[in-house]
Amino acid sequence: MELPELKDTISRFRFTQSCVGLSGCLCVSYAVWTPFWLKDGGLWTEWNNTKRDSGSDAVIFNALEAERVFGVLSFLLALSTGALSLVFALCWTSETVRSYANTRSLLMARTALYPTTLLLLTMSSTGFFFLLSWSIFTHQHSEEIHQDVSILGSSYWLGALGWILLLVVEMIIFLAEQAIVPDILEDLEKAVESWRVTSQMSRSFSDGCPHNAVTKSKLAPNRYMSVT
Repeated sequence: MELPELKDTISRFRFTQSCVGLSGCLCVSYAVWTPFWLKDGGLWTEWNNTKRDSGSDAVIFNALEAERVFGVLSFLLALSTGALSLVFALCWTSETVRSYANTRSLLMARTALYPTTLLLLTMSSTGFFFLLSWSIFTHQHSEEIHQDVSILGSSYWLGALGWILLLVVEMIIFLAEQAIVPDILEDLEKAVESWRVTSQMSRSFSDGCPHNAVTKSKLAPNRYMSVT
């Protein structure tokens, strides 16, 4: 496996966003499946609600179900986002987007393919759904948290770090990229024009090759051939 490409601004932004996305996805995955949120309890802990009435129990049950659903959804999105981050960090190069077939399709659509845009969409979705789960959990245990913040465990804080990386840090990096990195459509158009000229020159050379002329003469009928 080759080292990540970091030769230009585009590749450096892509690698940075991939690292941020992978780190955020690892934090989210750890937070969803570990029980160190509050007093060694987590999203999957059955909390004691004996002091509350039946109406409050129903509301708490719905909130507990919602935070678990959003947690599982964010974990599934974290898997896909983490895989994309690895692909764009280790396998994607500046030549990938400039392949001939991909360049022609991009020019026909008049839009360029930016890996960082896809990363932004997947990372934002992952961070948003986990933020919902994290916020519901925080709201349900707000009284205990206000009394003693030290009862919060590593899963809670790493989860907070995860959605901050995926939503806040990623957005800052993406906006910086949009302001610094120029549009690559102009370069792609020049590349297609260069390929077109090269193709025409190769075709002209192939048509004027002596070997082709000899071949054509052999295939053509000889008008000087005597008829017996």
